[in-house]
Amino acid sequence: MELASHRLSYATWRLRAFHQLLTSESQPRPFRRSISTSAPRSKEHDEAPSQTPQSSNSSEDYIPPSQRLPQSPVITHPRSGITKVRKRRPQPKDLSDLSKNPWAVALASPIRMCSATGLRVPRALMGEYGLVRRPDSELSYMLPVDLLKDTLRKQPAVPETSTAPDTDAMHDGKSNTKKGKRGNISHQVPRDEKLSKLLTIRMINLLPLLQALSSHLAARVGKRLGVSKIIPYRWKYPLGPLTSNDIKEIMWMQDMPEYLLRRMRQDVIKKLVGISEFYELDANDVWRTLDLNEYSGLAIETALGKLEPVAREAYGGVLLLGPPKARTTRKSSFLEDVVHPRTQTKLPVFDLSAFLTAEGMEELRVTHAPHFQASALFLRPDCGASVDLMISLWKIKRYLADMA
Repeated sequence: MELASHRLSYATWRLRAFHQLLTSESQPRPFRRSISTSAPRSKEHDEAPSQTPQSSNSSEDYIPPSQRLPQSPVITHPRSGITKVRKRRPQPKDLSDLSKNPWAVALASPIRMCSATGLRVPRALMGEYGLVRRPDSELSYMLPVDLLKDTLRKQPAVPETSTAPDTDAMHDGKSNTKKGKRGNISHQVPRDEKLSKLLTIRMINLLPLLQALSSHLAARVGKRLGVSKIIPYRWKYPLGPLTSNDIKEIMWMQDMPEYLLRRMRQDVIKKLVGISEFYELDANDVWRTLDLNEYSGLAIETALGKLEPVAREAYGGVLLLGPPKARTTRKSSFLEDVVHPRTQTKLPVFDLSAFLTAEGMEELRVTHAPHFQASALFLRPDCGASVDLMISLWKIKRYLADMA
């Protein structure tokens, strides 16, 4: 478009241009708009609208300029929110089944870093270590506090002296000569009641790893022990409560691998007896005996196929208790897993006679529980305590895997 007259302003020309674009093609387009509304209208102007109507087809085929412009696919092809693919929310039934799956519970635990190796592993598969102080001294020991929950308690008014074998291992040559004479105190207390839950580190409990670390962590490097190297920086002053003198008094047991194994065995026995007492009246298919003539994968799979089908069979595990009167010959003392004949899933095999000591196995059999008198059991987790038992069994199996 060009300016009709040089005397015409740009604003007037712009209004006229928009007027020409937006005015219907069927109506006449006046060249100049009258400014005064009081001017007399001619008859031709009054009769012009009567001559504009044409056939209805021309008005129907007309497309406004606003619709001639290209439009976004979001407007031309809208998608309603109902048809949008969304992830299905978990139902209570789904959550209840997963909460009884020990492997799902272990893998779903938060990821934490190992203070010794730097690896990031689910928290349920690691061990927690914290500072434990003896009531009669100022020395603090780095011990597995997750296995000492029942032992740790507040310091009594008058400490009782006993000859507990677990506390004997906490003494070494240098700790006996510092700050006077110490007896064998069976009571262990956290270093600080308020900070006992905060001052914890996590490590991977593997026997070769602890055997390699114990000699370095228990050795003295200058004025401090090697255990000070794994203490997090956030524990130290001014970020944390530990001063330089406190760090000098932190000890690491030389026989930590043996001490940890004893504690893991006691924890497994306690949980086995507790689950047995909990399901004493109603077993709810948690314990199911397996009649085995020999300890082999084929014999275990055959015995599992004879059991009646129950829910969540794929979550269970096989416990080998050993022959009560040595009537069978064991060819394989460390079976990894077997395949369930119905679910076609792998079930872990836990040989308790190899994990526990002879005294521990005898402690299980004297509980007068009928299932502990059998040679093998099928354990199906049905509550949080039984799930925790399965995870503890898996921990001790992995800890002793290199001793097979």
